[in-house]
Amino acid sequence: MATATLSRGAATVDITLLEQGGSPVITVDHGKPNLRIQQTGALDPRSQDQLAGLTQYNIMGRLVSNDSYIEAITLADIIKSHSDGENLLLNVDLPEFDTDIKVAPAFDQSQAASIVYNPARRNWVDVSVGLSRISQLNAGDVGTDQLATTPTDTGTGPVQISYGGTTVDLTSDVTIERSVGRPQSTTIPSTPTDYPIYQDKAKTAYEGFELSLEFVTDAVTKVNQLESIFNTKLGRDSLTLDFNGLYELGAFDVVPDGSNALRHIRVAGEQGVTQVPTINLRRVYQ
Repeated sequence: MATATLSRGAATVDITLLEQGGSPVITVDHGKPNLRIQQTGALDPRSQDQLAGLTQYNIMGRLVSNDSYIEAITLADIIKSHSDGENLLLNVDLPEFDTDIKVAPAFDQSQAASIVYNPARRNWVDVSVGLSRISQLNAGDVGTDQLATTPTDTGTGPVQISYGGTTVDLTSDVTIERSVGRPQSTTIPSTPTDYPIYQDKAKTAYEGFELSLEFVTDAVTKVNQLESIFNTKLGRDSLTLDFNGLYELGAFDVVPDGSNALRHIRVAGEQGVTQVPTINLRRVYQ
């Protein structure tokens, strides 16, 4: 059983690469997106390879310790935070990997890390993390206030969505996916090293939640309440997504995310049941 360890400063997360036989637990992609192909009068083109290549790691694993919920919070905060000059390091205890690999959250990806909570599994969190290898970290905005902190709480739920005087209690078997990334940070490929320089800019990061559930009690009332909340013109206000301590999480200021932020489905033959496969919310500053 192998482990991938992500660390930045004193913050460390061990991801167990645990899966059924034959399923991938980590993939590595190597490419030359900056290689130049020059069209000439010859049958085959000429090439010029003077810029950094791209090495991408995709880790699929589990957090399975008694502190898995705290580790999931640490992982999200590491990926979402500005580096503040400290390198993000990857170590995988498999023989084909180097040690202390300098990495960054996957380039240009809003959802560099995804954390999935399945209600049937206690102290078990599925995670996938995308990382890009770098040669050097440039964090010119050192000291900026971009240290991500997850709101925490103690309790067992329920998960609630609220706005104004309306609060909707979600079911106890809601599946939750939390995603984070730093899509506005950039890279410099024009470097004499094999890997690019990462410019970690103090710009807006991404954090989103996707919830999936099914209402079997008061389904019509709860769906109508959700519709009312999602169709309200918010102005500078936001909704509240409150976990009430479930998975050690607290309350987040959020807004509907995307053109399909809320989807609900009635299925033939299921009287009084409404499926809600998609509730997409993005965390905002309030």
